[in-house]
Amino acid sequence: MHAVTLILSMAGLCSLIKFLLARTFVLIIWGVSVDKVENFSQGAGWFRAALQVNPFGYVGHPAPSQTFATEAEYNTALLDECEAQGISMLAVTDHWKASTAAGLIADASNRNITILPGFEANCSEGFHLLVIFEAGTDLDFITAAIGACGVPADDPHGPGDKSFSDVVAQMASKGALIIPAHVNVATSGLLARESGKPLQNIIKSDHILAMGTTPSQRPLGDQKLIIDNKKPYRRAHRLVEIYADDVSHPSSLNNVGATTWFKMAHPSLRGLQHALRTPETRVRLSPPLPLRGTKLRAISWTGGFLDGLRIPIGPELTALIGGRGTGKSTVIESLRFALDQPPVGENSLRDHTGVVQKVLGAGTIVRLEIEKYEPNPAQYVIQRTVGDPPLVLDASGTRTQQLPSDIVGVFEAFGQHELAELAHDKNMLAALIRRLGGDFPSEARRPLLVEKLGKNRTELRETERLQGALETELADVPRLQEQANKFNETDLGSKLDAHRSINDERAMFDEFDRRIQSVNGKIDSIGSKSLIEELRTQLHTSGDSSRLEHLETAKKAITDVSNEIETAFAAISQAVNTASAELELSRASWVSAVEPDLQAHASTVRLLVEQGYDPDTYLKTTAALTARALRAEEGTTLDTRHETLLAERQKLLGELAVLEREIAVDLHSAISATNAATGGKVNVRPTPSPDRSSIRSVIDTYFKTQRNQIMAAIEADDFSVASFVQAVRGGPPALLSYGITGAQATNLIGHGEALLREMEEHSVGLAVDVLLNVATDGSEFRKLDDLSKGQRATALLLLLLSVSTTPLVIDQPEDDLDNRFVYDGIVKHLRDLKGTRQILVSTHNANVPVLGDAELVVVLESNGRRGCTAADGVGSLDEASIRNYAERILEGGEEAFRARRHLYGF
Repeated sequence: MHAVTLILSMAGLCSLIKFLLARTFVLIIWGVSVDKVENFSQGAGWFRAALQVNPFGYVGHPAPSQTFATEAEYNTALLDECEAQGISMLAVTDHWKASTAAGLIADASNRNITILPGFEANCSEGFHLLVIFEAGTDLDFITAAIGACGVPADDPHGPGDKSFSDVVAQMASKGALIIPAHVNVATSGLLARESGKPLQNIIKSDHILAMGTTPSQRPLGDQKLIIDNKKPYRRAHRLVEIYADDVSHPSSLNNVGATTWFKMAHPSLRGLQHALRTPETRVRLSPPLPLRGTKLRAISWTGGFLDGLRIPIGPELTALIGGRGTGKSTVIESLRFALDQPPVGENSLRDHTGVVQKVLGAGTIVRLEIEKYEPNPAQYVIQRTVGDPPLVLDASGTRTQQLPSDIVGVFEAFGQHELAELAHDKNMLAALIRRLGGDFPSEARRPLLVEKLGKNRTELRETERLQGALETELADVPRLQEQANKFNETDLGSKLDAHRSINDERAMFDEFDRRIQSVNGKIDSIGSKSLIEELRTQLHTSGDSSRLEHLETAKKAITDVSNEIETAFAAISQAVNTASAELELSRASWVSAVEPDLQAHASTVRLLVEQGYDPDTYLKTTAALTARALRAEEGTTLDTRHETLLAERQKLLGELAVLEREIAVDLHSAISATNAATGGKVNVRPTPSPDRSSIRSVIDTYFKTQRNQIMAAIEADDFSVASFVQAVRGGPPALLSYGITGAQATNLIGHGEALLREMEEHSVGLAVDVLLNVATDGSEFRKLDDLSKGQRATALLLLLLSVSTTPLVIDQPEDDLDNRFVYDGIVKHLRDLKGTRQILVSTHNANVPVLGDAELVVVLESNGRRGCTAADGVGSLDEASIRNYAERILEGGEEAFRARRHLYGF
């Protein structure tokens, strides 16, 4: 045991410690991260609220006491129904009473249901108002407030002697939220009692944020104009429609008009008021859609600048705020590091590498928690140590074989200034736009078609090489024939006729050998074994499928064809081997048969030499003529093969042209969808791709001499590979239109079909031009090339926000944008994406988190050596501590500050 301990290296010990830490961390993080699917552990989430609940002591019709014998029974049944319906907050609003809520408040305290105390008032104009206070407000304080509203002494439901304006002014000064109740209900609703100028004045009151409508009743009067914020009722911030009908029985909670959903950090009056100030993103009259897709849950570090820190990530908009040097960019680059998706831009890649090496540092572990909701809920951890590849762990901490991309899918992340860099580089921009457009079905077929063309080109080159070699060989026939004729003018031919016959037979055997070897080589090149293995690769079918018989039939067809191929190749190989063996036997037999004749003619050859003849030259000449005569027959086969390959190539090029059109159609469709999604702020148009690198590479392969004219022609906007290849085949006059002359034209043509065929397997293809509408009103679109750095980045960010639903992470985008575009374009898109896309932004500009209504704000601080979250610095903007940080830290334009005054009283 001691020996083993001594042998353990320090490296192994460190690895063991890292492993144990990682396993322990996995168990810990899932212990704290699993909660309600609808709400992440921190930040704002959806809560269902009933804001006009009557206590047991309510006197009216129907009264709870008419159905329940005791208050305890009523309260229990009511709270049970709240739990069953997922209702987290109640406002208890008895007519002109607050003390009757005491029992319900006490019973709810143990049920995790928040009670907002209050009362229902009836102003002198005769319509009802809900007056709601913060949870925990003393009931005696509220009772005193009721007295200030001029409560009637003799009628518990009657109007008081204070007007609407007096009541709301008094109650607002005491911190209450005032809501006109059931406004479209006859006799007691605002719209049934008021109209004209008095109604306009009431609707425009700064003291009310919402009005309750009853969906079971028809709209009254100008109800739609008020809800739509139209004249003459237009307000700077529209009056919010909510549902808050009377609840006097648990079953009433099932009614559509009884409840409304509000987004807030915790059920509270503060959260409710904040939601009513941002209704587009925080108020729903029907259940919000459940979370879908894949969401980042949290990121944490062991080691490095953020050692020990765990930062939660909300399902919608999360904003990282803090001073410079607090680690905001480190968080963004850590996400990319964990997911193994480094940036493509040269400058951004350098910055990313610097953060990983210098800020994270060797041995630092980054852990990213992931929640998948589809197709089945699942939880994962992606863990990566600096210097190592990422690991994907399941919820139990067990390593899987999946990659980060298998879990998260497409992940869009952009570091500081990266948008500006992308906008400046047309090639990177084209790649970005194509990635955003998704995988085109047509484009997926292109590689296989190009591969077929490449194979065809290789076979054509080999066939033409064989044709050339044969042509060279046959070109010597006239000379050899002339030489043979001179010999034939003597009697040498007749004297060596038998010997020549033997040589002709030997040439026949040599040709037989060559053909057998050629066939053998072609059989080997086909690779029959790989074909059979590809067909026989195991395919598992579901054993309980009702359509199993169809799958088995198809499976049998695959098995049958693999067996047939195997049998056929075995037969072919056997036949070739048999023929080869028989050929060897025949040659051996022939050698034995001709040996006596060769011995007999040896003396004849010596005699001819003594007589001054040259029998060896004669015999070699006639043998060469015989061999070439046999090879000439191969020319016909090669010609047929060449014609077949040319026809095949034309067919493949035609298919490629059709496919290029399909790819263009797919891109046009994606462009149309993108333009529709951007709401007129950005316009995308197709344009020839600026990336000609693959075509230039072909030219560089063939040319070592000057080629500037050729490269200039290739870079032209209207360059077409097909037209260019046709011009080269047309000769120097056709190349004049491309500005290619002299030696460059000669060299280009001289490279012949080898170059042209390889070129025609490439295409320019389509990229896009991105145009931004820079007009305040109307439209004035300008291309990226004509925009400022900030405007180019704005156009790209608008595209990113519009054309995808995958997680988006951006580091301080406002550094490259101006406030007008942030407010008019970016922020509005952020708000529209609520519920459909997860976005994480690091920022020091108020426009993004405040006007974008971030559900989760994380405030980062630093002591210079380590970064951390600020005290009470993780939460939603409806929390006082987060609001204070936002006011103190964030910058922004005039619109942001104007909106802040409405939202938070900044």
